[in-house]
Amino acid sequence: MLTDELSVVRVLEEIRAVGYVGGDSIVKAWVLTFRPKGTRRPHLRFETAPGVQGQVDLSPYTVLLSGVPTAVVCFSLVLGYSRWQYICFVLHADVHTVCHCHVLAFEEAGGVPHEILYDRMKQVVIESLKDGVLFHRLFERLVQHYGYRAVPLAPGYKEGKGKVENPFRYVEGNFLAGRTFHDLDDLNRQARKWLDETARPRIHRTTREQPSARLVEEQPALIPLPHHRFEAAVVVTRLVGDDFCVAYETNRYSVPPRFVARTVHVRVLDGRLGVVLEAETIAEHALRDTKYKRYVAPEHEAEFRATSTSRHVLASQFQKLGPIAESFGKGLVEEHGGAAGYHMGQILKLADKTGVARVAEALRHAARYGAFDHNAVLRIVSGKPTQAKPGSLESKADSPKQLEQYLRGTGVHQRPVDGYRKLLGPPKTPPSDDKDKKEDDNDDGK
Repeated sequence: MLTDELSVVRVLEEIRAVGYVGGDSIVKAWVLTFRPKGTRRPHLRFETAPGVQGQVDLSPYTVLLSGVPTAVVCFSLVLGYSRWQYICFVLHADVHTVCHCHVLAFEEAGGVPHEILYDRMKQVVIESLKDGVLFHRLFERLVQHYGYRAVPLAPGYKEGKGKVENPFRYVEGNFLAGRTFHDLDDLNRQARKWLDETARPRIHRTTREQPSARLVEEQPALIPLPHHRFEAAVVVTRLVGDDFCVAYETNRYSVPPRFVARTVHVRVLDGRLGVVLEAETIAEHALRDTKYKRYVAPEHEAEFRATSTSRHVLASQFQKLGPIAESFGKGLVEEHGGAAGYHMGQILKLADKTGVARVAEALRHAARYGAFDHNAVLRIVSGKPTQAKPGSLESKADSPKQLEQYLRGTGVHQRPVDGYRKLLGPPKTPPSDDKDKKEDDNDDGK
């Protein structure tokens, strides 16, 4: 407890978890024996009517995320009347992230106070002038969008926004102390639970009421939310390249391959890059500070490999052979498995030589008899035996009987080919030598 500097409330949580059943007075007295109260300078306390004022501030912390000490920044907004508080932890407290935290806080509160006090943080004030300040342009647009007044306090005057300063000690002592978190999302999930179950329902020391109950009174006096949410992120338009990636600051980030050549919006906020298409986020990445690198999510690479293999490319070309191609392609896959792509390729080559219509008709005949094989299609297209080297398997298929033997010999998966016997007709009587010579002369002249 000394190491973690737990508050009395956190000490009570810890010791009650292991069986302590006493009250808190004795624990408070014991803690004061080794933790004296700090000194404070005097200041005037002021209260505001419902909806009049809010206060915003940031506070840095180091927390354990998966056991690794990690620097985070806590954004906090407190409504002056109710003491209702909103907190959000971020990794990068730039102006875009801080403005987005305002948006989330306003939406959870259900409205906007008429004025908000700030110190001169760089995300709000970029220059202090003799007669005022120069607000950051994005922050100024936020203020105009929600219609409230931003009030920068004098440098060093932290007492002017004590309603948000003091709760940081409460966050540190009663929420962060003694807790660990898996990641930033887990940190914010636990923070939301702590707000709902501990911080907002408690009896506030000053108002003697619950902040959650007083918020109900304050909400009618808040400025209503506009119809459209303020966009605080960096948003740029990009075209998804052939490598199924989008470019941002020299690096490339992947999206699902099916979105190649689509125009998308790249949205960057708090160290995260999101790719948005038609109001839907199709990919998310951690923003990298490298140069000229390509980052591909495992699920995107898996989709690419599943849809861009040689068989897939062949299958898409195979569909151009007509309606029969789909069922014949399925038959090839069932019969030949991984070798189906080879058969598709051979059939496509045949279509290039003899024409699509002729090959499509051959596919219909072959499918009718379950002959899912590129050689069967070749023989149907040829309508006669093909010339082959003597002794080869093809050279034996020069008659209907031998063709049947050949088709049977290509594998146990082949089915009867009675249809081919009918298609080719009965064996012809071998022609005489003179007739053969005449036919050969005619062939030479064609």
